[in-house]
Amino acid sequence: MTAETGVTVPVLSSGKHTLRGQLRARRQGLSRLARRLAEQRIVRHAVNAGLHWRARRFGVYAAHGAELGTRALIARLLALGKDVYLPVLAREPGNRRMWFARVRSDSRWRRNRFGIAEIEGGERVRASGLDILFLPLVGYDAHGYRLGMGGGFYDASLAHLHLLRVWRKPLRIGVAYSVQYVAHDLPHEPWDVPLDAILTERGLHYFPLTAAGDTRHRVSAAARK
Repeated sequence: MTAETGVTVPVLSSGKHTLRGQLRARRQGLSRLARRLAEQRIVRHAVNAGLHWRARRFGVYAAHGAELGTRALIARLLALGKDVYLPVLAREPGNRRMWFARVRSDSRWRRNRFGIAEIEGGERVRASGLDILFLPLVGYDAHGYRLGMGGGFYDASLAHLHLLRVWRKPLRIGVAYSVQYVAHDLPHEPWDVPLDAILTERGLHYFPLTAAGDTRHRVSAAARK
């Protein structure tokens, strides 16, 4: 069943490589209209949930390929006077920890080695300096584990969360189409950082805490008030 609707969906392969292919095919099979409506609806759901009321710094990915678009979300956050930051890959080989560069009207842009838009120069922070981070993904399960593209950039950038036992930033919200839900538990490693919530065209859904020792904050003050 999907995490937010209870609708039964087919069980997919448990192997990461095959699973990525199946989920990407689901995503790519969506019509242009469905994509456009989803991009508009996630903005409405995010605003209705009050995510902008207490949070100031938002990290948002620059959509690439068939990922759910974030331009409308970025535009709304900027219109609300929020500071919006986009991920920037490290230039050093083997360094997966990302910076997040602030979006400004005079920002200079470039394409990274994956063809994804990045901001050159300007104000930068690490993930720990963000209040809320919207993450891209290929698939997600009922416990908040995400299947990414396999680069490990977000997990490396959020590794500081494993060192703390109290509430800590950022609140992690995956952004995806509801068809990217996986009905069985996704394979995950000890270093994987689970999501706090998932935002789809159907709404914003918070994940419950899982096994003992999972120190995720349930809902941050930024999302509650």
